[in-house]
Amino acid sequence: MSEVLYRKWRPQRFAEVVGQDPITRTLRNSIASERGLAHAYLFCGPRGTGKTTLGRLLAKAANCARPVEGEACNECRSCIDFNQGRAMDFIEQDAASHNSVDDIRQLRENVVLTPMSTSSEGKAYKVYLLDEVHMLSKGAENALLKTLEEPPEHIIFVLATTEPHKVESTIISRCQRFDLRRIPLSAVVERLAVICREEGYSLEDVALEEIGRSATGSLRDAINELEQVVTYYGPSPSLEQVREALGLNVDARSAELARLTLSAELAAGLRLIASVRDDGADMKHFCKQVTAYLRSLLLAKTGALEALDLPREEAEEAKAVASRLDRSEIVRALRTFAQADFRDDAQSSLPLELAFVESATGGHEVRAEARPAAVGRAATADGPTMATGTVVPPAASEAAPPVEAPVGAPASADDLRALGLLERVRQACKDTDKQLSGLLNGSCEVKSEEGDMVTLGFYHTFHLERIESGPYAGRLEELFSSVLGRPVKLAFEHAPRERVASPSRGGHLVQAARDLGARPIGSRPVEGGQGDEPRRDES
Repeated sequence: MSEVLYRKWRPQRFAEVVGQDPITRTLRNSIASERGLAHAYLFCGPRGTGKTTLGRLLAKAANCARPVEGEACNECRSCIDFNQGRAMDFIEQDAASHNSVDDIRQLRENVVLTPMSTSSEGKAYKVYLLDEVHMLSKGAENALLKTLEEPPEHIIFVLATTEPHKVESTIISRCQRFDLRRIPLSAVVERLAVICREEGYSLEDVALEEIGRSATGSLRDAINELEQVVTYYGPSPSLEQVREALGLNVDARSAELARLTLSAELAAGLRLIASVRDDGADMKHFCKQVTAYLRSLLLAKTGALEALDLPREEAEEAKAVASRLDRSEIVRALRTFAQADFRDDAQSSLPLELAFVESATGGHEVRAEARPAAVGRAATADGPTMATGTVVPPAASEAAPPVEAPVGAPASADDLRALGLLERVRQACKDTDKQLSGLLNGSCEVKSEEGDMVTLGFYHTFHLERIESGPYAGRLEELFSSVLGRPVKLAFEHAPRERVASPSRGGHLVQAARDLGARPIGSRPVEGGQGDEPRRDES
């Protein structure tokens, strides 16, 4: 049975480790110096960046009989045993599956055993590599602490983890910590090129870049993907075959849907989604492609597009499209598509349709300006009450919806209420200032608009004081001026809501109880009638 590529090409020297030069240099200097090695190391970093490899190289070099500038010779008996997996002084243990107190107690009992090999200076080390050390139980961590702090002179602990934030600080403080970074794309491509040359594979540089980009900084993943491609398509796959094998073929309609979202073309966008669905495409994967395109636009808009390592043509296109867009619009669309939930059915188009409509309409199915003025939460005997608390005559409530005023045109006080001015202002600051948006939500109303003065009435003094004492007053004037299309000044006042008398106390549940003969607590029947009157103090 042939050996898989990533194991076959595992580095045998520190110099072969890709993308971690500062760490390998430090370890080599420690091995070559008179001060020697530390008793414990902690290697942190994403998967496939070299944590376990560095632990093995450290163990081999520490026990090498003839090290050269901190590098193992790979020729002595100790190095040969390490390379062939027969080293008696290297113990690798998976902390994810050996995470109990008993496992660590067994380890503590074994550390007293002396090493089998001898280095050039007459020293030898037993090296314990604990992988995924963050998986140890609380009791196991406590059992490890004392041994980790004062181990025998011949013991070196190497701890590896992908989640250092889950490792106890008391353990971290007893180790020399090294944080491995994701391997740069250029270094991954260079290593893949070496493997292809030695293995007799023939791939274009662009294809190797696609593999490296897909691996997201993990060299092991990149080598595995390379092996997957050549196993399926042979030693000379084309660029299209590489993309197909890795699932990287991008549907051009994903970029088109993103553009339709940002231009709010609802009908065209929904038709496009329907065509993607009818073609049998994976809707979840298509949504990810839309998200990836929006992300490239955001990075292009902020001047950080180089973080994606895109081909030059795609990068230029992203910059051209992003230059015509507002950053807040891109952010809103990106957030909505990224949160699309396909857990119920990955092939359903509904989550994508909802994300598209919500993004294109700014989160509102009906614009506030087009809502009828009579829509509200409560009603009085004189007529319906709007969200602002202003009573509208019954005749007005049955009239046609108000006509929108031209953008930037002055509006009367009645028009302001009909157009939902306060809601428009709140939405304008929803993405940039969530606190101010929250303060305006259901806490006030537009009391009047006369000339260049707009008066806001706050129902509670708490909200009024927050607006007046904080930095919000100036910001509100800017927002109102922007929405109205002309400079205005704001005035604030306390305007408590008036209680509306109701002939029937309570809601529909209370009324249903009354119909069945119930009587609210604290009331008594009215003589000669079926209603209630409040219980009065007899005194």
